[in-house]
Formats: sequence, C-alpha cells, structure tokens
Amino acid sequence: MAVVQISRIQIRRGQKNQGTGLPQLASGELGWAIDTKELFIGNGSVSEGAAEVGNTKILTQYDNIFTLSDSYTYRSEDGFIQTGSSGSPIQRSLQDRLDDRVSVRSFGVTGESSQDATAGLQRAINQLFLNDGITGEQGRVILHLEPGVYNITSTIEIPPQATIVGAGPEKTVIKQSTANAIFKTVNSDNLTPTFNTQAHNIICRGMTLQTTQTGLGLLLDNCRDSLFENIDIIGPFTAGDTIPTDYSTDIGLKLDSLSGSVESSNNKFINIRINGFAYGVMSNWDINNNIFDKCEFSTLGNGIAFGVDMALGTPAAGTSVGPSNTTISNCNFKDINRYGIWIENGNYNLSSNNSFVGVGNEAGTEGQPQYSILKFAKTGNQSINDYFARTAALSYNQSYINNTPYIPEIEGVCNFENTFEHKVTISRGTNIKTFRLPALANQSFDIDYLMVSNNYEMIRSGNLHLTMDAYGTPTVSVTDAYDYAGNSTYESAISFAADILDEDGDLTNETISVKVTSTMPNDDETEMKFKIKNKKTDAI
Repeated sequence: MAVVQISRIQIRRGQKNQGTGLPQLASGELGWAIDTKELFIGNGSVSEGAAEVGNTKILTQYDNIFTLSDSYTYRSEDGFIQTGSSGSPIQRSLQDRLDDRVSVRSFGVTGESSQDATAGLQRAINQLFLNDGITGEQGRVILHLEPGVYNITSTIEIPPQATIVGAGPEKTVIKQSTANAIFKTVNSDNLTPTFNTQAHNIICRGMTLQTTQTGLGLLLDNCRDSLFENIDIIGPFTAGDTIPTDYSTDIGLKLDSLSGSVESSNNKFINIRINGFAYGVMSNWDINNNIFDKCEFSTLGNGIAFGVDMALGTPAAGTSVGPSNTTISNCNFKDINRYGIWIENGNYNLSSNNSFVGVGNEAGTEGQPQYSILKFAKTGNQSINDYFARTAALSYNQSYINNTPYIPEIEGVCNFENTFEHKVTISRGTNIKTFRLPALANQSFDIDYLMVSNNYEMIRSGNLHLTMDAYGTPTVSVTDAYDYAGNSTYESAISFAADILDEDGDLTNETISVKVTSTMPNDDETEMKFKIKNKKTDAI
C-alpha cells in the first residue's frame, strides 16, 4: 500500500495592530494579519527590480472597495491635466462625486409607465429648489430626468432657480392624463409674487411634455429670465377639431403676467416644437422681450396668438398694451388652420426669417386660403424676410390665377418686404394677367424687377409702384420707373396696368391683377424676376 503524506502549508502571520505591527516581508513572501483579516505580499528589493521596497496589500473578501476608492481625483493618471490651484490634484470623496448629479430616481421616480410619478416628481423639485435648509447657490443643483415615461395626474409646479434636464425629446416624456397644465411656474412662496419672488432663472430642457386631454402644456405664470430649450409640447388637437374662443384652454404654451412690474419677460424658447393644440402660444397680458428661436409650430388651430382677448387697462393690472417686443425668428409654421401669428394687441413684435407652409387654409391647399397668414391689428409690428408658400400659389400659379381670391399673406398694419425672388415669363400679348396681389385698402406695393429677353437684346431693371385707395370706387394706380440697356426698338415694348377684381363673386374686391402688354416679337420669351415690398395703413 502506498504511503500518502499530506503537508500543511502555512504563511507568515501575526497581529497587525499589536507589537511592532506588520514587518517587512521578503520578496514574494505572504503575510496574513489575523486581527484585521488582511493579506500582504513583500515587494522585493530594488536591486531585483522592485519599484519600491515595502508590502503590497492583496484585496480579499474582507476589503471594502468603496472605502479604498473614497478618494476621487479627476484624471489622476493624466500627467497633462492637474486639478487644483497649486499643481496638486484635488481629492474628493466618492459620496461627493456621486452627489454632483442628482437623478429623479433617487426620489423613487422610476420613469416606468406603470408608476404615477406626480407626487415623487413634485417632491424631488420641492426638496431641491424649495428647501429652506439649502442655502446659497451651491444647493441649486440640476435635477436629471432619466429616459422614461413619467405619468402625472396634476400640474407639476416649477419654482424659481429650478433646473430640470431630461435625456431629450421622445426619451424623457412627461405625460399628463388630466386637463391640468403639465408644468406651471410658481413663485418662491405662497404670497402674492413680487419681482424678487416671482418665477425666474428657470432652466428646462431635453424632454417631451404631452397631454392626452384638452388643456394646457406649459404655463408660465409671471416667469422672467428663464430658458426653455429642446422641448416637444404635444396635445391631442387635429385639423378638424373645434377651436375654442374662450382663449383659456387647449394651449401649448401660455404666458401670464400679474402687473407691470411682475411680468413674463426676458424668456428664451429655443428649439421648442409645439404640436396638437388650438393655440400654440397664447398671451393676453403685458409680456415683454421674449424670444422664440428655431422653433416649430405644426398641426395647430392658430400658431401664436397675442392679445386676442384682453381689454387694455393700466400697467398695474398687467394689461396696459398687450404682448410687446417679442422676437420670433428662424421658426417653421406648417399645417396651421388659421393664423400663423395673430397679434390683436401688442406692439413692436417681430417675425423674422420664418417659414409659413400650409397656414391659413383650414387644412386645405395653398390655393384654398381662408385666413391671412399673419395678422397685425396694431402699429409697430414687423415681418422681415419671412417666406410664405402662399405667394407663389396665389400670385402667378396658373392653376389659381383666375377665380381664386387673394387673401393676403399679412393682414393689418404692417410694412413688410418679401426678399424672396419670384419669376414669371412674359410673351407677346395685350393685357395678359401675369401676376396678382392682395387688394387691401390704403396700401402700396413696390415691385423691384429685372426683365431679360431670352431671344433679343433687351434688359430692363425697374421698380413698379402700385397704390390702392378705398375712397368711393376703389382704384389702383401704376407707375413704372426703370433703366434700360439693349436694342432701343424694344425699350418700351413691355408695359404694365392693373385692375381690382372680385375673383370669387362675393361682391367684394379682394385681388389686384397686374396685366402686361408686350409688343415684343412673337417668338420672344422675356423672363421677369421680382421681389415685393408692401406698405399698409391701419385700414384692414
């Protein structure tokens, strides 16, 4: 029978916290601290290649890795970046590092569609931004809403200094199932707001606000100096729905004010997309210096409506002049039943570099207009370099050149210039209806044009001026000032005249027909490029 000998292998051991403590271990020698349950190995000598003499601790099941890593240094191994003011890197605890980013999940809000997130989301906001125990700017952190669907059943109130950031539209979705507003800005206490306590310095970005009911999306109640960016606001409105006339509901973004000193002012709305409301943006108060940039308004009854339901009062009541000094630029308006921008009260509002497609047609085509695209009822509002898809359709598209009324791009008191060029072809003939203009009383048109013959030596650059009045029988006068180069035979071969027409037979003249007479040779085709500038008084 074979003899089997089993040997016991033991390593050096002792108590780390007794006597001389942990001794220097030989190269590769293991040492076990029985009192602290720690295992070490000797580094070896420098002569044999060790980086340094000493003992290296070996991680075991008894080690707390979080304790070991509780000293955080930004890019600690990077020799090119050193944090701190003296060249020594700043070390922070792991707790501090993790607390730099506050997630709504820390408050029990999971973002799962099965959860009612109302109470948890409001508690998170209140704890972070209305907590009397938090003092100073350092306490005003960013609340992150992770990807998910946050179902709510009442309005979430947003106080001053709040910063709420989602993961992006269609990723972070706040879904309201009642007729209440989704988000509402509030002051810092429950008292009557003052300039100092009103909602201010709020940042909200990167989410979808969606309501399944006819209600409000985002309600700014006396909110100033705030930023709303990259947000989708979605409602249930469709093209065939009734547009309410109480102007209090079915609104994507509503701006209210309390008084002349407590207003919704100096707010920025960037990359906001509003879809599915009777009114995209609504205000019937004195609001000032708000900016809409790179926004999109679609599938709406009206795009932006200002001062349509307000009796002008005094500054103290917040109803002195209406919404003023609003800048709307680089925005897209599409598939809007009635007005893209409707300013009934308010001054010095600017529409600039916006695009209007499928606006004012009650869901019809550009050749079926029902409303003007912009309506300015007060002086001082402007349209600069806006694009209207309607112009090409109603002005010179042969499908609509007869029997279709020209409802104007802009109605009311406004001087505007359409800097986009249009082109028509002029052939030989007498009083040929070439292009059309809207016939509103007491207005004038300056048409800057360039005509070039494709077959003959003729080029003409000029300004065609039309003036229309409404005294007695409406009339329109035409003057043509130009410079000419080419064969003198053709200098006066093309002339203009204009008529005022009732295109739809309703006994109301609504269209100016610009007619061209050309005595150029039969085989001539002259191209005419033109831009339109329009001036109107307060006759609508």
